[in-house]
Amino acid sequence: MKTYKVRFTKKVYDQIESIASYIASINTVESSIQYVNSLIDEILTLSYYADIISKLQWKAQCVKYPDTKRLLVKKGKLTVFFVTYKDFVLILDIIPSSLVTEKSDSTP
Repeated sequence: MKTYKVRFTKKVYDQIESIASYIASINTVESSIQYVNSLIDEILTLSYYADIISKLQWKAQCVKYPDTKRLLVKKGKLTVFFVTYKDFVLILDIIPSSLVTEKSDSTP
């Protein structure tokens, strides 16, 4: 089984920071840290499972990154878009799953 190094874009780091800030504003800092850590742990599973996830067939998501794949995390509440390259997975975007449609232009 091939394993990948998981890398995040600056955009994704900013998104994770925004998620953490939002949760801290409505709950506690500790719960924010716990949520973000579990989010990152779910994303890091791609180091083992990236190969078994199919590429998207949606034209809107695939224009910029033709080999885009997606992972649902946090019980399907968030969608993580990523691509695989030689020995790493690049995380491109994290958005609320409720905003993802086949015709969505808000993704990569």
